[in-house]
Amino acid sequence: MLRKLIKYTFAFKVVKYIIIAILFSNLHAQFKEATISFDDRLLRDDEKSSLFNLNNNIKKFYVDTVWNDEYRDLELNLNIQIIFEGNANIGSSEAFLIQSLFSNNIDLHFFDKGSQFSLNQNSSLYYDSVYYDPLSSLLGFYGNLILGAELDSWSLYGGNQHYEKARSIAVRASASNFSRGWEQRLLLINILSDNNGLRKLRYSTYLSYELFENGNIDDCLTSLEEVINNLNEIYDNYTQENYTSMFMKYHGPKIGEIMEKLGQKEMLSKMQYLDSQRSNIYKDFQSII
Repeated sequence: MLRKLIKYTFAFKVVKYIIIAILFSNLHAQFKEATISFDDRLLRDDEKSSLFNLNNNIKKFYVDTVWNDEYRDLELNLNIQIIFEGNANIGSSEAFLIQSLFSNNIDLHFFDKGSQFSLNQNSSLYYDSVYYDPLSSLLGFYGNLILGAELDSWSLYGGNQHYEKARSIAVRASASNFSRGWEQRLLLINILSDNNGLRKLRYSTYLSYELFENGNIDDCLTSLEEVINNLNEIYDNYTQENYTSMFMKYHGPKIGEIMEKLGQKEMLSKMQYLDSQRSNIYKDFQSII
């Protein structure tokens, strides 16, 4: 009887420590959930079978990785769609050719036109900002890209660290045997990190939301003026900027609604000019005042 009691007590402690470890690791996670979907219609049946564990491995890659020691409660949701184009022989190895979409389902959407990774990479996906691995580095690149944009909304240029990590991954990968698409990804990170207007827009937009929700009207109006200034900076420097358009597609209506509630006709007039794709939305808000 005593042995059984000791056995059950030990088992209870093991389970207890496992639960604590899981809870503790989740507290450190930046990505709360990752939804992965495959389009493998172009693959043979034997090729599809080799992908059996890949979906779960990619999910664990994002959810279990500690991406940032300071921001541990972001709880971001990530959506990844991978389209398999087929395979190719790279030396003595067989590699998958893919296109992919990385999104936070809100205001960040990155379509990757082409990458490749070896079949033998499927069983060991882990994030390493220094060591190069075809698939892990691709996932790490976009993970850092999304975190960089997210942290820009928390503080002014708060995403610098992750943008630089993404750039470092791209530089190393462009010199590897699996270099497909990495020159374009290096160009992408340069475009995003150098677009100071959009980076400031992310911060001023989320700051406006917070100030409005807390009833800090004067400070909110100042922040909304910054939103207009940031859009004007982007307008002056870029004739067409897709990532700003994606951002405003989601946030434009919310910004306009706050301006309407605060009675800001002049601001809404400026928004019609600076964000012309949604000019009718701002006109409608303006007509309510």
